Amino acid sequence: MQRIAFVLRFSLIGFALIAYPRSSLAQDSNEPREMSFEWVREGPAEKCGTHCREWVAATGSIMPETPQRFAEFTKGRDLRGAVMVLDSLGGSLESGIWLGREIRRLGMATTVGETTLLPSDSSSERRATLSDRAVCTSMCPFVLLAGVLRNVPKGVLVSVHQPFIRTQQYKDAMTSIYSTEQWVTMQRELGELASYTIEMGGDIGLFGTATRTPRWEAIRPLTPEEIRRVGLSNTENVFDKAAVQAAAKEATRPVASLLLGPTDSGSTLGASAWTTVERAGVKIMTRQYPLTMQGERIGSFEISLTCGAAGDPYKMMYVETRRLPEGTAYRLGAVSIAGQGHVAILHVESSSRKMQKAELESVARGVVSVDFIRALTRDGGRSFTVGTTTENDVKTSIVVSNTGLSKSFADMDASCSH
Repeated sequence: MQRIAFVLRFSLIGFALIAYPRSSLAQDSNEPREMSFEWVREGPAEKCGTHCREWVAATGSIMPETPQRFAEFTKGRDLRGAVMVLDSLGGSLESGIWLGREIRRLGMATTVGETTLLPSDSSSERRATLSDRAVCTSMCPFVLLAGVLRNVPKGVLVSVHQPFIRTQQYKDAMTSIYSTEQWVTMQRELGELASYTIEMGGDIGLFGTATRTPRWEAIRPLTPEEIRRVGLSNTENVFDKAAVQAAAKEATRPVASLLLGPTDSGSTLGASAWTTVERAGVKIMTRQYPLTMQGERIGSFEISLTCGAAGDPYKMMYVETRRLPEGTAYRLGAVSIAGQGHVAILHVESSSRKMQKAELESVARGVVSVDFIRALTRDGGRSFTVGTTTENDVKTSIVVSNTGLSKSFADMDASCSH
């Protein structure tokens, strides 16, 4: 599935767009603005005195680049126990799930509100006011669900509807036509959303209400009773940091964080987006991904790309760890990269069992042509497939999507000698 062209998304039907004025963090535009993140402190200082609250203002639509933006925002900040205030019309399902799992991994609380920035003074901190004139619709309630403590103020609009694949006909729900490949992808991502809802401690009724509301109906607002029942509001005060930290100790850890650790740069992107890091003085773009077979996680891998010598193809490396079934010791035999009509074969340099562990560690390297990379990075980036085969003919096939790909490639490629 080329997730560049077909991204499973939530959309928003008209009335919610005018239900409340947009936050001052948003721009005046008919196009949805990508979600931005800003650390703010309540103000004016003379009004709140020693009781000024602090929060992360997350305002705008959840788009494919949102995971990368949040990862960059978190660098150098300790957000454990902090509050994220959401004001969003929803957006990408995949990116929303990633953002939710990061919120849970960091032990943050969530709420909904409009952040209005105050005029800057001589201090370095941004001051803002917080009101309930805000919306949290489509994918946003599922992100809200990730807080270890969460609250929905009385004046906030929270609403849901069916997710869909964005095609050229997506604006006309009755004429949208999906291929079998798109339909399979939709089913997989709906399953992921259902699993995520339970993982975050929510009631599956939230998922059910969303999937029962078709695109040709008005977006479905949730009543205060429904908000409490499905778990979107479980406290009256998310700004009690001690209570947030206590709740974080009891909360379920996200699956993605259990599976994949941080990159060498300290980034916590995990399986969620391409990013650029520096290793041994060399810039590389990299992405981590779960390794699955028939829906079961059997390990993880990291795939990375870096510059070749002047005029040479780009270099690609694949590093994998997978669980070994009891009594087996079959090594990795082949790794291929395919997409946009191109195929690259990586040479397996090593594949051996980890000491005293039922795990296989493998490394493969190869080169990727300039034409292949150009095909993958045009029009905002394209997905590609990583295929592996073991010596006993066990095969995996993983579609690596494009989130953060174009930006990371541009950052990495700027350091290349062309």
